[in-house]
Amino acid sequence: MSMAALLARRARGVRAHGVSARGLTPRLLRHSSGSAWPRIDAASVVDDATAAAFRRDGAVKLEALASPRWVEALRAAAERNLADPGPLCDEHAQAAGTGGRFHDDQFLWTRHDTFRDWVQESGVAAVAARAMGSETAHIFYDQLFVKEPGTVAPTPWHNDTSYWHLRGDMICSVWVALDDVPAERGLGYVRGSHRSKLVHRVTNFSGDDHSDRNTYSGAEELPPVPEVTDDDEVLRWDMQPGDALLFNSYALHGAPGNPSTTSARRRGYATRWCGDDVR
Repeated sequence: MSMAALLARRARGVRAHGVSARGLTPRLLRHSSGSAWPRIDAASVVDDATAAAFRRDGAVKLEALASPRWVEALRAAAERNLADPGPLCDEHAQAAGTGGRFHDDQFLWTRHDTFRDWVQESGVAAVAARAMGSETAHIFYDQLFVKEPGTVAPTPWHNDTSYWHLRGDMICSVWVALDDVPAERGLGYVRGSHRSKLVHRVTNFSGDDHSDRNTYSGAEELPPVPEVTDDDEVLRWDMQPGDALLFNSYALHGAPGNPSTTSARRRGYATRWCGDDVR
């Protein structure tokens, strides 16, 4: 069944939530230069129109969410992690025996000061809370994705909820671009797909024939990922360093590889947030 057909069958209104970021102002942290990290003004970033678009479409672009200083620091932290990955790191291209490097690591904020500062001090939590209409936003985990030039491995179509033992309407991610990413090489989102609240059979990013990670017992009982067809409207944006994608965890999304015809890297850093109704 296509995504468009699934949405037509399961169409229903999107519940609107009241918006408050109360209680999400942490202490200011000083970094090595002695000055405070730049903080995001959540109310100006997620205005009423942006919040409405997020509820309607399931994904929105937030321009210049991370300041140049944050981008520089996050890039440096990403390079440190590439050189010394954590225990949950997946190298998808290597596992599949394809070219390039598709680096995927998690829980970086528990190991790297800069990622911890972004989670706790940047104000991104308030952005997530305001978008979700939640009083609070709790960090679930963070994730670094790097596709080096020549990486043919795509990010397959999927939604995030299907990989997590969580349920609730208030789960979102904030994906920050650390490089220039043209729309044709970046993430695409099937507009409105979050409204289906689909839990699908998970897709192994390394390929089921190449890795037994990211597999779950009982998955064969779930429906497969719907086919994305020309009837589906896919949202894509040109991204500059510091721009961010804010998306609902039920939103169906995917991305192509990073072909060898370009020398540009594709580094993205995502934080996952849970709101008041998550169980």
